[in-house]
Amino acid sequence: MSQDSVGSPRAGVVAHCATPFLTETGAWIHQQIAPLRRWRPIVYTQEAANQAQFPVEVLEDAGQWSWPRRVANRVLRRWSGEYSFYGRLMRRDGVDLIHAHFGYQGCRCLRAQRQTGLPLITTFYGADATSFARQPEWRRRYDELFARGALFLVEGSAMGRQLLKIGCPAERLLVHHLGVATARIDFAPRQPTLTPQILMCGSFREKKGFDDGLLAIGQALQALGTRAQAVRIVLIGEGPERPRVEAAIEAAGLVGRVTMPGMLPYSEVIRILGESHLLLQPSRIAQDGDSEGGAPVILLDAQATGLPIVATNHADIPEYVVHGETGLLAQERDIGGLAQHIESLLREPERWAGLGQAGRQHVEAHYDAIQQCHKLEKIYDDVAAGRAVQVSSSAENSGLESN
Repeated sequence: MSQDSVGSPRAGVVAHCATPFLTETGAWIHQQIAPLRRWRPIVYTQEAANQAQFPVEVLEDAGQWSWPRRVANRVLRRWSGEYSFYGRLMRRDGVDLIHAHFGYQGCRCLRAQRQTGLPLITTFYGADATSFARQPEWRRRYDELFARGALFLVEGSAMGRQLLKIGCPAERLLVHHLGVATARIDFAPRQPTLTPQILMCGSFREKKGFDDGLLAIGQALQALGTRAQAVRIVLIGEGPERPRVEAAIEAAGLVGRVTMPGMLPYSEVIRILGESHLLLQPSRIAQDGDSEGGAPVILLDAQATGLPIVATNHADIPEYVVHGETGLLAQERDIGGLAQHIESLLREPERWAGLGQAGRQHVEAHYDAIQQCHKLEKIYDDVAAGRAVQVSSSAENSGLESN
């Protein structure tokens, strides 16, 4: 049994497997690691990135291995689809439990699980359970993962139902909410202003629906007439759908009105959230089946700052955003419905403070990072000890059997 920095006994060592570790948008994974206290985390990755932004106590980076080992690792990974050296490293590091982030990372850690016999927890987040699951090769790999994995975590009941559809055993499926660091996110009730700012944030991919959002903003501003002249629009992000986003800006009549700063560090995103008055998240299912799976964590960050939300009734978004209480939801691809919600909140800015207060309370109650890490450590305790994790008694899991 190890000791933490203040002398308290630690329950064990958990290997967090994520590649890369981490992208600039990966704060939600870091929030499952940094607050751990009883379990000592070691991160294993094939590609380290943004380490100053997302520091961890111990990081094993395959990119820093010796040249012969890097070559062998690349060849074996391409041949087998699995990480070849993790098992040996986990035995060296005294690991007691493996936690893979994303379904495909769980599959790539199966060799290490077989070599060590350690229990493997895998968290699914989105495309890994939707578009990946449409591919026969990944379905075959998932079959083995579902057979060998000790537990599977999802961030909401919609994602849980999707995992059940692709073969995840119900008795080893648990809804475990992601968390945000509410103690470090300043809250401020939004007050009416002559220059309201609408924010969209995320990667430029079809499932984000940013073109729908821009067209909805255009319709809302047109309906508002002269009242909309001072509305500002900020779009944080980058990605393969940028031409589609730019075309939507033009089609919506928003040329010259949209600020696009690109991808930003998490701290800058939080700052801009604090300056905004409305977050728009028009997510949808993409043509290849890709979806949010769970829900964008930016919705939690935004509500923690007191920002009202307009979003779609997609995946687990209705669990993140309570319609009529913390924000307003329209159906997927319903540009007119999104436009009506945007227009109503711009016409009635006196509603902002109440929605924002309710949003902050909702996040503090259900999605606080410290609270969720305490729950995660209890899950680790049970899985490492071979105890059955209660997967059906909690309110979070009550929606898994719903249609």
